[in-house]
Amino acid sequence: MLAATACGGASPGPQPTPVPAAEPAAEPLVALAPAAPVTPPPARLHAPVRLAFVGDINLGTLSLRAGVPPDSGRGLLDRARPALVGDLVVGNFEGVLGDSGVTYKCGKQGQAVGFRAMRDSLAAPEPRPRRRRASPRRARAEGPGCYAFLTPGALAPRLAEAGFTQLNLANNHSNDFGPAGRASTDSAFAALGIRLYGPRGGIVIDSVRHGDSVTVVGLIGFATYPFAYDLLDVDGSAAVVDSLRPLVDLLFVTFHGGAEGVGALHVPEAAESLGREPRGELRRWARAVVDAGADAVVGHGPHVLRGIEFYRGVPIVYSLGNFLTYQGFNLRGPRGLTAVLQLAYDARHARESARLIAMVQSPRRGPRPDPTRASLELVRRLSAKDFGETAARISPDGDIEPGP
Repeated sequence: MLAATACGGASPGPQPTPVPAAEPAAEPLVALAPAAPVTPPPARLHAPVRLAFVGDINLGTLSLRAGVPPDSGRGLLDRARPALVGDLVVGNFEGVLGDSGVTYKCGKQGQAVGFRAMRDSLAAPEPRPRRRRASPRRARAEGPGCYAFLTPGALAPRLAEAGFTQLNLANNHSNDFGPAGRASTDSAFAALGIRLYGPRGGIVIDSVRHGDSVTVVGLIGFATYPFAYDLLDVDGSAAVVDSLRPLVDLLFVTFHGGAEGVGALHVPEAAESLGREPRGELRRWARAVVDAGADAVVGHGPHVLRGIEFYRGVPIVYSLGNFLTYQGFNLRGPRGLTAVLQLAYDARHARESARLIAMVQSPRRGPRPDPTRASLELVRRLSAKDFGETAARISPDGDIEPGP
């Protein structure tokens, strides 16, 4: 027994009885108020928008003999006024607004232009047209590089009275009198409530309101000059339009480019120039800004009407020609034909209508309706010849529709 005890060791004592753990006390229930329903903000109601666009405007200039209309230009736009209707009425202002200045466009020594020139032009009899042909030397001296336009401030109210709300300054004459000329132009039109766009940084964003409805509209202009958004840079132009697109409901792009004169009626599938000055590859450029988000593209610069095409359902109007160019512009033949482009968009931002109102212009007279509608026939023919399947169809009444 002793041996067995020694080998087996001591016997275990009694095992404790397990005690169940106490359950934690239940926390009192807290009654939560039902969450208030989240009401989304009401959707913004959009307003329909109507616009009118015209081409080049020059009311007169102090730099040319007899270059300023009498009576501060009253009556020049009276006959065109019924067509200039819209929430936005837009034109291309060719020149500088001011009563004096110095231009270096025609020579390094500078040319002063001011009140004396204005007084002389008003007092001088209207020159009789000459039939003799100018000598080559004289023609070169008065060529396109020597035109500098200074419009007296007394003429500017005619544009406000006619209904213009925005004016483009991205063109080859807005810098004719340097920074001082640009500053006087800005301040004079601002005093009339006319907004300017075109120079770099000069983008118009306006709200069109009808009752409680509002539509935000953007306008941006391009040209081929360093002070403006550059249409020679196609990718850069598209990037600018793309960056502006999210800020607006409707975006309209205008441009000043292309060759000039009766030889520039057609839009080539190539880059254009004026002498040695590049003026853009307009088909490629216009389609690029449509791809970037433009709702319409409207051009001027050739001083003649050009064709219209639709690209991805968006109208591209390649030139509206001269609209009101009192002195210093050749208005013979197709150069005197012009038109008002009217666009309408509904509350969903869909294009409701597009229309051309036929106009004609004579030297030293404002635009007037053309009963022959010659400009419609010209644009119809140019569109079909230049663009084929993408050409716009223009009805006898001027309605613009995409082709079949």
